Formats: sequence, C-alpha cells, structure tokens
Amino acid sequence: MSSKPVIVFVPGAWHSPDGFHLVVPELQAAGYETRGVTLASVGASTPLKDFQPDVKAIQDVLKPLVDEGKDIVLVVHSYGGVIGNEAVQGFAKSEREKEGKKGGVSHIYFCCAFALPEGVSLMDALNGKDLPWWQFNDARDSVTPATPIETFYNDVKEPEKYVKMLQPHSYGTFHSKATHPAWKHVPSTYLVCEKDEAIPLHAQKGMIEGAQKAGADMKVETVDASHSPFLSIPEEVAQSIRRAAGESV
Repeated sequence: MSSKPVIVFVPGAWHSPDGFHLVVPELQAAGYETRGVTLASVGASTPLKDFQPDVKAIQDVLKPLVDEGKDIVLVVHSYGGVIGNEAVQGFAKSEREKEGKKGGVSHIYFCCAFALPEGVSLMDALNGKDLPWWQFNDARDSVTPATPIETFYNDVKEPEKYVKMLQPHSYGTFHSKATHPAWKHVPSTYLVCEKDEAIPLHAQKGMIEGAQKAGADMKVETVDASHSPFLSIPEEVAQSIRRAAGESV
C-alpha cells in the first residue's frame, strides 16, 4: 500500500484555511497529512490587481510536498477553484511522471468551486455582472459579502462565529482569466451542494457539464448542503475527500 496523499485545502474568497477546521481532524484520524493555503487576496492591506499572488501562495505549499515525492489531493472551494487549477501547472502527477519525477497533484476536489475553461475569468463566468450581495469599498478594489449567513452558511450552526473570520477580498482577482484548466488532465471530483446560495445549483451543474464535454475525468457527488458543507456536514465531506484520495469509504 502506497502512502496516502497529502490533502491541501484552498479556501474561497474572503475565507481563511481555518474554515476547514472540522474536516481536518477527521482526515488526520484516517491517516492523512493536511495543509492549508492562506490567500494573499484575503485581508490584503493593498488589494491585489490580479490572482497571481494567490496562485503563488498555493504553489509555495505544493512545492515542498512534491519535492518530497508526495502525492496531493487539492481541495478547492469556490474562488479557490480558479486559482487552484491555475496553480497545478507544473505540479500535476501526470506531468511529473513524464519527467521521471515522483509526486504531484493526483486529484482535484471541487467543493462547490469554479471549474473554468482557459480564457475565462470569474467575472466572465458571472457574465461581467457584480453579484447583488457584494459590498465595495470606496476605491472599488475590495469587496465584502453583505449577506454572509444567507449566502455561505444557511445550514451552519452558530454561523456568526464564521462571519467574524471573514476578511475583505481583492476585487481584481475576479478579473484574472484562467490559462491552465488543470481539470482537463488531472482526475477530479465535484461535490455539488444543493442548498448553495453563492454558486447556484444550475451554475455548478453547468460547469460540470462543460468540463465533462471538454473531456474531463470528473466524478460527481451530491450533498444537501450550503456553500460551506465542511462546516455543516464535515464527516460527510471528509469521507467524500477520502474517496477522492482513492479509499472506498
């Protein structure tokens, strides 16, 4: 039995990796190492103009792991799907194997996340329209959610404590266009969240359909949960991630 992959968590906009704190112990108890990525765009003193610093933040976590020859399951949430796929460039297990190297990203786990084709930004996916629940600062370079409980945590117990953890997000990152849809050549799982108010069900299904039509090896699992299933149903999410890592649980 080969050693288990490392699970790397990429949060969405406004969020920190601490949001996965209920899923992490479940995975660690099952023998997995975990890592969390802190995004440069979240709470930045000077808002970012594009998503490159976020992509680099992910690659800075991936690099030492692949240098050790470790396999990685990359868990991406929401906006994390945009930057997570971009960051896999040069780190995919299949790419590295061709170069005679061990380790790499062997699976991408989309937790109600954006799966975008190349040349498309998050704003393009929204048809260029700001969402009604976005609140801007005066400079319009930073955005916060006006209705976080309804939008992110509509089935979460004590959501107020998670609202307090949110920080302003750099609006410029939403305009960066994807150049590397890693889901095209890395096997993936998409966790569809039926109660998601941030990325509606039809949008999640549309991205899955688009990816599968483009030839993606994308499995689909569905849960009756909000945009934050890692807070409302952490045991189910942990089991789903374990299946993505190759276990039969």
